[in-house]
Amino acid sequence: MASDIKAEEDTNLTTFNERTLELEEIGPDTFLSVDLWQPRGNRGVFGGQVVGQALSAAGKTVDSPFRCNSLHCYFLAAGKNSDQIAYEVRRIRQGKSYCTRLVVAKQNGRVIFIATVSFQRCEASALRHQYVMPKVPEPETLISREEYLRRQGQRINNAEIDEAKIAEYGALPVETRIVPQKDEDGLPVNAIWMRAKGDMSGLGHMHHQSMLAYASDFALIGTSTRPYQKKAGYDMEMLVSLDHTIWFHEPFRADEWLLYVMESPRAAGGRALATGRIYNRDGVMVASTAQEGVLRGKGLTAQTLQFASSVSHTSAKL
Repeated sequence: MASDIKAEEDTNLTTFNERTLELEEIGPDTFLSVDLWQPRGNRGVFGGQVVGQALSAAGKTVDSPFRCNSLHCYFLAAGKNSDQIAYEVRRIRQGKSYCTRLVVAKQNGRVIFIATVSFQRCEASALRHQYVMPKVPEPETLISREEYLRRQGQRINNAEIDEAKIAEYGALPVETRIVPQKDEDGLPVNAIWMRAKGDMSGLGHMHHQSMLAYASDFALIGTSTRPYQKKAGYDMEMLVSLDHTIWFHEPFRADEWLLYVMESPRAAGGRALATGRIYNRDGVMVASTAQEGVLRGKGLTAQTLQFASSVSHTSAKL
């Protein structure tokens, strides 16, 4: 009986997972969103969902030997969940090893998002290197984002907890675990474990890539705010994504735990840059990300905070 209930739950979660990225074909290489999520308090729909749906749309115009190796996106205007988004795919190039698609997303005839998507025919190579995955606690030992928000509410608001916000995160198709960070220096670094809910074993690689594209927008540009969160008098006015880039390096399953390591190397001119590395549990870096966003705040004296990088010099002659 318990196994039957668990199987039914997995089926429901998988259906919800698919609906998040579901598209309706309405014409040649043109697709319409079915579901859109606009987080409470946000100016528009969740950018990660637009990225995931755009990748899914592009993938529907590519033959199976090709897999997405990268996508470069620009958020041009906020989308609303009151109207569907139309994704128009243009076949820019079809080569033997690579092909390229341009995706233009429109809402009520207005262009709100564009993406260039590159696909590669799988290729073996002896030239391989990567950064080692950081040593962090296993996801099973860490608290969920929902529990983190609940504890944060108790700590900051004297037990005044935003249950609606917690329920909203709990209803998402991706679950996350917060990796604790040392906050005393305000380092612009962050890490989370994440995985899609439900069983995706019956879905193709394109759905796994699209779901990771969706999840990769969680917490990335927010990493840029960490140096200022505990500064007295700081008041954040705006944090909005301008663009989003993903490079896929290796096959993976989006419904298995993936470690998302993020850092923000620079903020200036009202903009912030954040980069990310995504690893599977075997320590293989399966994807990389980068994002720039609008970062505006008040209450602080203008200064450039300095953080050490991991690169060191040598006295040896070159």
